[in-house]
Amino acid sequence: MVKAIQRMEKLAEKLKSYKDAQCLLGLGSMSQVRRADNYSDMDFFLIVKEGSKQAFLDDLKWLSVRPLVYIFRNTLDGYKVLFDDGVFAEFAVFTEKEIIEAQFTKGIVYYKTNDFDVSLVAPNNMPKKKVIDKNYHLNEALTNIYIGLNRLQRGEVSSATTFIQSHAFDNILRLFDGIFEKLDDYFDPYVYERRIEFKYTEARDLLPKFRQGYDKNKESALEMIQFLTKNYEINAYLLKKINELLEYRDK
Repeated sequence: MVKAIQRMEKLAEKLKSYKDAQCLLGLGSMSQVRRADNYSDMDFFLIVKEGSKQAFLDDLKWLSVRPLVYIFRNTLDGYKVLFDDGVFAEFAVFTEKEIIEAQFTKGIVYYKTNDFDVSLVAPNNMPKKKVIDKNYHLNEALTNIYIGLNRLQRGEVSSATTFIQSHAFDNILRLFDGIFEKLDDYFDPYVYERRIEFKYTEARDLLPKFRQGYDKNKESALEMIQFLTKNYEINAYLLKKINELLEYRDK
């Protein structure tokens, strides 16, 4: 069994001894067990009775189904932690009133008390999947590349890398759906590039060409432009200016 899933089940068992723990809700791959593997994290919400939240945040004994070797309070509501066997967990603690306002995707209930209303963990504020706008993402990618190449000429290599190999890269990924066959319908509402290698296997060889590293922004940009010009009609003047920057050599 996947270690993180097994850990969730052990945690569910332990929470039975905590009268103020009302529900353990698995999220992410903890709610989509078919795609979980031994690289998966434990993502979950713990819903507790009013007035007990701070006690659960101050003392993590309820979580110690195995020794914790790293603890980081990353939000007002929760932590990132690491167990001694390498299982990583990220979680938040909410009360019944708070969970109504929380934004999250559909989860799986690993544990609940008999009197807990499971309708409270039906996601009412689930992030919506954004419609892919080909024109928008194409032109965002082009302008990202143009800005990045100008930053590169100024010597701002770090900023150029962000614009070309992060912003433009992300916009180009969103164009894959209209070019390649999609083989996996998995969707992460927070991080679009999740499992991109499995969604569009035809495009897998393009990814390292688009992200060649800090010292190869021009090379990465060139691969992107070649890909975009192959698949789309691009504004001729903007393309000309981008190509001039790609061909520019410091004297």
